[in-house]
Amino acid sequence: MRLAALNGDLVGSRSLGPGVPRLLTEVLEEANRRFAPALAAPFEAFKGDAFQALLAESARFPRTVVWLEAQFRARGLSARYGVGLGAVDGLGQAGRAPSPALLTGEAFLRAEAALTQARAERAPVQVRSDQAAWDASTNAALQLLGFVWKRWPPAVWRRLARYLETRDLKAVARSEGVSYQAVHKQFAIWGVREATRALERLARGVEAMD
Repeated sequence: MRLAALNGDLVGSRSLGPGVPRLLTEVLEEANRRFAPALAAPFEAFKGDAFQALLAESARFPRTVVWLEAQFRARGLSARYGVGLGAVDGLGQAGRAPSPALLTGEAFLRAEAALTQARAERAPVQVRSDQAAWDASTNAALQLLGFVWKRWPPAVWRRLARYLETRDLKAVARSEGVSYQAVHKQFAIWGVREATRALERLARGVEAMD
């Protein structure tokens, strides 16, 4: 079964001030709480502004990436992501490890290669698997998705972060002190629901690979 190693690093973090490590830690700790059942190894920061985790369910990577990015954008940050699908060495009998730093294998090598590709192409996220044709079409779609979400203003990201927690536009509207219609219209204008649906379809495509 393929696992998904997820590597990421913050974009332009050195110019954003000394509070960035605290914000990164805040997001990763929340990610570990939210995704605990799906993590074979938890999110950890390393090299200052980089981070890594291992997903036990490879199809969870699209929703994990968009959740992370929404959390970062809501804090004035952004990141790039590389996802590697494949086997992993070093997991315990329960298929878990206390740290991704204890693990090796093709998933991690592919994740690093995918992140390098994302940096080179200025793409928000890229993926590598053992199927080159699938990678090419998936990464083309992810690059288009990045073109869309790079244009979302901070208010859209903030509301998307809340929507991903509640899956309820009315709850988002209440928390923002605006009408349901205002949130619905904003998401429609910026293509937010279409983007999240595209990621859900990508997740189904990953499931079909296993």
